[in-house]
Amino acid sequence: MQIPVHKTSVMQALQSAVARGYVWHVSGSVPAEKFLALEEKFAERYDTGLSRWQRCCQRRQGAAGVRFLAYPEQGTMRFLWWLLFTEGENAAFQQEHGRRQVSDKKGRLCWGTEFELVQLPTPNGKVSWSWRMTRERMQEWQDEIQAAIRTTRDDDAIKAVMARLVRLPGFKGVRQQVFELHRFAKDDWGRIRRKAKSWEPPARPGYVRFRSDETVLAAQVVQRVLVGQTPFGTESVGSERELPEEGAMPAVNENSQIGLPIPRGRDASRVLLIREAEQIRTFIAEHWSYESIRLWLLDRYGTTFDIPLPAFRERVRRALQTRAGSVLKGKAEAIQAVRVVDQAKEKESEPIKEHRLIWEERRTGRFLGSGTNVVHRKKLNRDELY
Repeated sequence: MQIPVHKTSVMQALQSAVARGYVWHVSGSVPAEKFLALEEKFAERYDTGLSRWQRCCQRRQGAAGVRFLAYPEQGTMRFLWWLLFTEGENAAFQQEHGRRQVSDKKGRLCWGTEFELVQLPTPNGKVSWSWRMTRERMQEWQDEIQAAIRTTRDDDAIKAVMARLVRLPGFKGVRQQVFELHRFAKDDWGRIRRKAKSWEPPARPGYVRFRSDETVLAAQVVQRVLVGQTPFGTESVGSERELPEEGAMPAVNENSQIGLPIPRGRDASRVLLIREAEQIRTFIAEHWSYESIRLWLLDRYGTTFDIPLPAFRERVRRALQTRAGSVLKGKAEAIQAVRVVDQAKEKESEPIKEHRLIWEERRTGRFLGSGTNVVHRKKLNRDELY
């Protein structure tokens, strides 16, 4: 599975799929270490790995088309995923009992708790699908604007909030909401800071254009998330610490013993448990209790492991399973590489067959197949050939 690099591209793909008849959906979030297993399950059950033309042929034959899209959630070690399917005969329509229709008010297709896909009217009297912010997210923006305007020491706070608004994806519904937030900010500014000079909000976000985006293999994205790096980047996994970017899980401090950054976030403990999997196995073999292991990690990494003991025990179990799976996969690849090298050496050590041509073979031009070296005793004579 290929995952687009930019968030806007995935939102465009979801919007386009719904407009083309994928009106039923099942969505959710999954930890990074379980994402590849979820993708494989959907591919086996519902044929989500088909190409665009194969899905088109299925729909012409009356079967339901199925699409699976996913994207790493900002600041966490989880993936947001969506399973879309159309009307028709398909295993997904029969087995996914929690399916919802996107036109239903209580079953809208959402991007976490930030955006939702709705139908908006157009100037020609029709409706079109577009993204807009949820009611909860709009309330959060209004609270941030009010707090920034009441910071009367300088205008940097309100300018920072407005700059973030401009960087939102410029879908039709989002642009309308940003305009409403600008009007809200202007009215609140005039009511709270009357003596200050008049303030005009910046322009709205730019329009979103459909484009072909760069994609990355899902396995590479999962691997980067599990080691605490940004989901997309040019450097190799496990390289030196990179500068924090928007959407990355912030990593502060640096462990001087291993030279790797210490992540901070809701799921940072999972990264550190996978990193320390070998040491944890050693402790378990020495009959350490889980509470002793947790205290050792708490002293090493700080409040990240200030969690209840049952939750810590479950996370350790999952981390050791993830680590064991990656090790076995690496060993299998190494064994396969050794087998290929051995086969090449055996092929080189085989004796070379030699065959000396007789006069009839030289005259007619018939030669043996590959693997045979032709040896001539002397230069060919014209009288012998004709």
